[in-house]
Amino acid sequence: MVLAPPRDRWLSGCSPDPQIHTLVYMLKRTAHAAITVTLATATVAALAVTATAGTSGDTGPSVVRTDKGAVRGTVTDTVRTFEGIPYAAPPTGERRWASTAPARRWQGVKDATEPRSACPQTGLVPPAGPKSDTEDCLFVNVTTPRADPTRPRPVMVYLHGGDHTDGEGAMHGAQRLAAQGDVIVVTVNYRLGALGYLAHPGLEKGSRRGESGNYGFLDQQAALRWVRHNASAFGGDPGNVTLFGQSGGSHSTCAHLVAPSSAGLFDRVVSQSGPCTSADGKTSREAALRQGEKTAADIEKKPGVKHWRKAPVEHLVHPFQQGPRYSPVYGGELLPLTPDEAFATGRFNKVPVLQGINRDEMRAMVYGMELAKKQTTGDPAATIDAADYRARIEEEFGKEKATAVTERYPIGAYDDTPALALAAALTDAHFARPAVDTGRALAAQVPTYSYEFAEKETPWYADPMYPKPGFPAGAGHLFELPYLFEIDDYEELDPAQRGLSDAMIRTWTDFARTGKADWKPTTPAEPHTQSLASGPGGIHPVDFAKDHRYDFWKSLG
Repeated sequence: MVLAPPRDRWLSGCSPDPQIHTLVYMLKRTAHAAITVTLATATVAALAVTATAGTSGDTGPSVVRTDKGAVRGTVTDTVRTFEGIPYAAPPTGERRWASTAPARRWQGVKDATEPRSACPQTGLVPPAGPKSDTEDCLFVNVTTPRADPTRPRPVMVYLHGGDHTDGEGAMHGAQRLAAQGDVIVVTVNYRLGALGYLAHPGLEKGSRRGESGNYGFLDQQAALRWVRHNASAFGGDPGNVTLFGQSGGSHSTCAHLVAPSSAGLFDRVVSQSGPCTSADGKTSREAALRQGEKTAADIEKKPGVKHWRKAPVEHLVHPFQQGPRYSPVYGGELLPLTPDEAFATGRFNKVPVLQGINRDEMRAMVYGMELAKKQTTGDPAATIDAADYRARIEEEFGKEKATAVTERYPIGAYDDTPALALAAALTDAHFARPAVDTGRALAAQVPTYSYEFAEKETPWYADPMYPKPGFPAGAGHLFELPYLFEIDDYEELDPAQRGLSDAMIRTWTDFARTGKADWKPTTPAEPHTQSLASGPGGIHPVDFAKDHRYDFWKSLG
C-alpha cells in the first residue's frame, strides 16, 4: 500500500514536514542498524576488559560518568557511541503536560549500547529502538571520536525533523560526522504531537504562560542544559555548542534563537530546510488554544475516556492524516516574539548562523502528489499533468495570482514536465523567499552564512516499495541528510557524492568549531550563497535570489 497525504494537507502552508510523511520519512533506522555487528563485537571486547556492570570500578573508553551516573556505550575503531541516556525525568503520570524535570541519579553503570524508546508518535516511522508507546522517552544519544582529544571538542546538538509529530534522535547515525569532523554529536528525543505541543486553557493555570503548547521545546532546553553539564565528561567543550536541526528541527532551532530562556545554552546555529521567517513552523497562542480545546474534546469522545488529561497514550497520538498540525507556540513569556519580530527588533540570542535550503525542496511534496494520483486512479503510470499543475497553483495562490505564477514558471521551461514546474514555483515561494529574508535579517546583526544544497542526482531510497518519481528527484526535501548522517534507507553514495559529503561535513564541523564558513557571509544587501554539489566546480557562489525569482515573489505578496 502506498501512503499519501490527504488533499487538505498537500499544500497546507506548503510545510515541508507533511511531505516527510508522504515519503514515510524514510529514516527508519539510521543510527543503529548500520553498525550493529561492529558495535556488538566492540561491546564484547569492552566488557572483557572492564569490570562487571553495576560496580563502581568500571573504567575504560566504553564507560563515561555523567552528572547522574555512569553509562557504558560501545566502541569501534573510529567512534564511541552512547545511546539512550536519560537527560530528564520521565514525563509520565503527573508530569504529563508539565515542565521538564531533572533526571534522577542511578547507581552502578547504566547500559547505553542500544537506543531507548522513542516518544509516542503516529507510528508512521518505525523506531530505531523499542516501539514508541511509552511516555518514558526523554533520552539523548552521544557519538564521539574514538581517539582521545588533544583539546575539548566542539559539541553539535541535533534536533530531528518530522513535523513535531514523528521521529527520534536514534534515526540519525553520526559516526562519520563525529569522526571526520572531530566533534561530539548529540541527538535528542523530545515530546511530540499532543504530548509535546498541545496548548489548552486547563494547562495554562499554575504554569508560566507560554509553557502550555511547548513541552517538546522545554525538553529541548533541558537537553541543552544536560549538554552544558556533561559535555566535558565526553571530551567536549561546554563553551562551544552548536544547535542544528532539519525541517521541523530547524523550526525548533529558530525558536531557541528567539527564546529568552535559551540564552547561553548554545553558541552557534545551523538551520537546514526550515527558514526562520517562513510562515510555517510557528503557531500563535490564540490559534493553539482553539486547536487544543477541540483536540481535548475529540479525545473525550474516545470509548472509556472520562477526561482528556488522563487518557491512555494511544488516544493522544493521532494517526497520520487525522491529527492536527503542531509546532512551537508563540505568545507568552517563553516565546514572546516570533522570529520575524525578534530579528526586526534585535531581541534574540545573537550567535553565528549557517542557514540554507535544498534547491528542489518541493519535489518531495510533488512526488507525494504523484503517488497519490497513482493510488487514486489505479494507474501505476500516472504522473502530474498540466491540469494538476494549474489546479495546485490556484489552490495555493488563488486564481488571481495563478496566471502570473504559471507565466513565470512555464512548463516548457522545465523539460515539458509539469511536476518540475510546480515544484520550482512552490520551492521558490515557500523556501527560497524566506531563506533570503532570514539571511538578510540575521546578517544585519550576527555573522550569517547561507548555502544551497544543489545536488542534481541524489541517492534514492533502497526499499523497492518506493518507486522513483517520473521526474528527477534532484535536491528534494530530506535529500541532504545522507551526506551528513548514516542513512541506511538510502542507496549508497557514489564516489562523487561521497566527496560532497566530505566537504559538507567539513563545512558543518568547521562552522561548529569557528563560527565561520569558507565563503563570503551574507549581508543585508547581498545574500551571498554557496552552492553545494558534487563534481568539479560543484561548490561555488550563486546568485540565489535571482535564481529563485525572489523579486517576483516579493512583488506578488
